[in-house]
Amino acid sequence: MDKVIYTEREMLLIDPKPGTAAAAARDFGIDLSLTVSNLRLTPEERIKQLDDHLDGIRALRGSLRIISRASERTV
Repeated sequence: MDKVIYTEREMLLIDPKPGTAAAAARDFGIDLSLTVSNLRLTPEERIKQLDDHLDGIRALRGSLRIISRASERTV
């Protein structure tokens, strides 16, 4: 896996100054490097990624319906 090189501006978000909203988010447990990686995407790439996630959620929901129906028949 390649090492990610961050710009100076990206480092301000990844390693924020104390007292900032970004620092509070980091302290809460939010991975700010994921935010940076998403900000590197174009709007079109972000929409494609969102569509892919939605397709996965739909597939999971469909699977739950199948499993639920099968378990109702065995009860």
